[in-house]
Amino acid sequence: MTGGVEAIFRALSAEAADAVTVPDLGRALSDELGRIVPHDGYMLAGLDPLNRASCLFTEEHDYSEAAARRMALDDAAGAERHPFERLVAGPAKTGVVRAGYRHRVRLHNVSVPEGFGGEMRIGLTHARVAWGGLILVRERGSRPFSTAEAAHAQTLAEPLAAALKRFVASAPLRPSRYSLSPGVAVVGADDKVASATPSAHEWMRLLAPVASSVDERDLTATVWNIAHLARRAGGHALSRVPTRDGWIALHGQLLEGPEPGAVAVTIQPAPGRLLLPAVSVWYGITTRERTVMQEVLQGLPTKHIARRLDLSPHTVNDHLKAIYRKTGVNSREELLTGLA
Repeated sequence: MTGGVEAIFRALSAEAADAVTVPDLGRALSDELGRIVPHDGYMLAGLDPLNRASCLFTEEHDYSEAAARRMALDDAAGAERHPFERLVAGPAKTGVVRAGYRHRVRLHNVSVPEGFGGEMRIGLTHARVAWGGLILVRERGSRPFSTAEAAHAQTLAEPLAAALKRFVASAPLRPSRYSLSPGVAVVGADDKVASATPSAHEWMRLLAPVASSVDERDLTATVWNIAHLARRAGGHALSRVPTRDGWIALHGQLLEGPEPGAVAVTIQPAPGRLLLPAVSVWYGITTRERTVMQEVLQGLPTKHIARRLDLSPHTVNDHLKAIYRKTGVNSREELLTGLA
């Protein structure tokens, strides 16, 4: 089995670099993991590495949205048997539920009321950073996930996390290709859109795994998560969402008024001041390189940056070359437009 796991390590990295969309990534990781841990469906969520807000989501043959949201609420409240907060923080990255009930499960596009045959949760942590979580499910009547399969998944948890990170970091930093104006949606306490600008509806369709399936009264997983986090924080929540057409920023703000729990969610291309901290983590930018990037964003030439940071111009240029290589840009101009 060791040789098989090592082969999957390599395959996961290659598949992540080749994936174009988040659903592509989910299917690729599921296929590779399925060679060792067979499953009938999955949910994959990526997290903003700075605040653990949802920034990527895809699923296949898995729980309904209502059940998934209930699970997220239970997870945050510590009511789940294996909460992701514990899985990403502790040494045990996997947790198995052999049988149980949810609100409703959907496997092989067939709705099954209130049940599942087995669930495995995997916390995706790499280099001490939580990058996401993965849920595998088996339909009712299937054999439950075994202790041996949980051990194999534990071995693959970090490579899966690294693959998720590579999916984002393999895309060069480029300016946003979105021409939509910022959108605002008011999310009621019932998790329905109470009101929204036309551009907000367009943004939500873009954020949906399958855009044509979005009911404008409902929410995508990413938008719902921001509203939920804003309520938990009692004020604000932020997520930076990487896409192949540029980074999107979602900002949730709890509203004052007669309806408790209403949240205004603003959706727009991510500005550089919000993007730089997240990009630094996703692309592996060092602390010194990030300081240089901050100076570049102010429009300072190399000599001025060197004086301000007490470095030689040669050292500043070396940092810039490392930044260009990591982010996939070729010049200071491309770096600036990518963070515009």
